[in-house]
Amino acid sequence: MDTKGKAMRLACVGNALYDVVAFVETDFASKLGYHLGSTVHAESPEVGAIVSALPSASRGAGGGAFNAARVFASLGFQASFAGMIGADEVGAAFRADLGSSGIEPFLQEREAPTGVFCAMIAPDGERTIVVAPGAAPALDAAAIPDAFFAPGATLYADGFLAASPETLLTIVRRAEAAGMRIALDVAGFRIATKQRELFLRLIRESCSWTFMNEDEFIALAQAGVDEALKAFSASAPGTVVVKRAEIGAVCVSDGDVLESAVRPIRATDTTGAGDAFAAGFLSAAFSGEPLARCLRLGNRVAEQAIQVPGLALDRARLHRAVSTVL
Repeated sequence: MDTKGKAMRLACVGNALYDVVAFVETDFASKLGYHLGSTVHAESPEVGAIVSALPSASRGAGGGAFNAARVFASLGFQASFAGMIGADEVGAAFRADLGSSGIEPFLQEREAPTGVFCAMIAPDGERTIVVAPGAAPALDAAAIPDAFFAPGATLYADGFLAASPETLLTIVRRAEAAGMRIALDVAGFRIATKQRELFLRLIRESCSWTFMNEDEFIALAQAGVDEALKAFSASAPGTVVVKRAEIGAVCVSDGDVLESAVRPIRATDTTGAGDAFAAGFLSAAFSGEPLARCLRLGNRVAEQAIQVPGLALDRARLHRAVSTVL
């Protein structure tokens, strides 16, 4: 797909979650009643109690779409973010973090707790995650200002928005009406399984780029990546990218399958790694780079993301890493 000359602006929309990432003792999460390595949705008071019990933590605005916007802006390009926060101290912290990141804000606010994503990372790297969505799922798609939907820009939609199918469809329809291209991150195995037909419809009818991991691909294709990727993409006019963690990434576009391996690096924190990959990939795609370089750049940016807690990227180091990608 030739995208050279298109606007380098990424309009990201999704759940606004305040990230709290902590390195804890091996039995810390289990003592709180959580199975190690699990991902649990909980109410805000429960997550608040966990956060209060943490010895120390990295904190900052997050959620998949915001993470992509943050990394895209860190790469030196224009990004915006639309999401719903609560009218509380955590929401104020989210707003302040967004304001310092160089991202154009399109925040909505309601009388509810701001969503929180809490990751407890054991010494062996095992992550136990507890999420309180709070106000995030109440995003009003119709109330997002028209200025967010800029002609020539690209919409980056977090698949968790599919928890309210009409919300996601309204956002996609508004973007298409404005002449925007669509990038979709499928976001999770459970939501991919529950909303399979919706995702397939969007991939086949609307998406220029679709990002997913292996589990999400299996949920949608009902087959493994190696045997089904090319057939799956036959009905998808855009580029389909599957992120395979330590294996690297593979994508298919116009029937051509390309793979890109990654270097073996011990991860400090994988929070936002997939979103960082997408931001890196799209920054190359918007410049009209070959798919092979898009994959390599996505992998290199994700590599930088996993070496810091909570996507606390050093821009100078990120730019140096990106400059080495051929």
